[in-house]
Amino acid sequence: MRALNIRVQGTGKPVVFLHGFLESSTMWEYLEFPEHLIQCIYIDIPGHGSSSTLLDETPSITSFARTICNDLFSRGIHTFDLVGHSMGGYVALEIARIVNFRPKVLLLNSNFWEDTIEKKQNRDRVISIIKKNKNLFIQEAIPGLFIRPNKHKSDIEVLITEAKNISEEGITYASLAMRNRPDLSHFAKSISANLVCIQGEKDGIVSEQEMQNKTANQIPYITIPNAGHMSHIEASKVVEKTITDLLLDKL
Repeated sequence: MRALNIRVQGTGKPVVFLHGFLESSTMWEYLEFPEHLIQCIYIDIPGHGSSSTLLDETPSITSFARTICNDLFSRGIHTFDLVGHSMGGYVALEIARIVNFRPKVLLLNSNFWEDTIEKKQNRDRVISIIKKNKNLFIQEAIPGLFIRPNKHKSDIEVLITEAKNISEEGITYASLAMRNRPDLSHFAKSISANLVCIQGEKDGIVSEQEMQNKTANQIPYITIPNAGHMSHIEASKVVEKTITDLLLDKL
């Protein structure tokens, strides 16, 4: 397994794509971007896909971000925009915070605030469950991300199979990193000119009402109708066009 698995496709402006928890860079295969306009840099976040788990004692989104930045810089990729789904959005925002340039950041079914106490407790429960029966947790968790799971049975099976290949250590690290992440609301508002939240109308992880309350007309967000947390699958063409238009400054 490679330290960090990166796949580059296209010759346009460089854009880093970061997947969510229990996913990998294959999630972006549901979307097609114009390769002559957008150079897609697809990354497996450490511990997921074909990237190895980080070994630092204190799991953090910052460690994810620094690992990714160091690899990109070593490849001569020094500036880029960012698109992150769910957990990938947390990493994208942290990358934007630590680099010395101002990227455009698109958060797809993600957010910029820290976990509530209840959410932190849920992260701990996930870790406990994973230690007892990782596969059962995955089988039950992934269908719940869709608003109409019966319509996406084959997609869910692929996601479940892929997620089962993630090690207990990789899932635990990511869960702790998400639980421990700081509130970046102030930072998000400070870069609001370069930040857009793209929200599934029926997302069960972050509700549209909560997104409205948190953005409070200070951070732009776009609602994807009839889609949940997996909007890139449930409304792929709408999400594809929305991301493309935002990256190319057409919105």
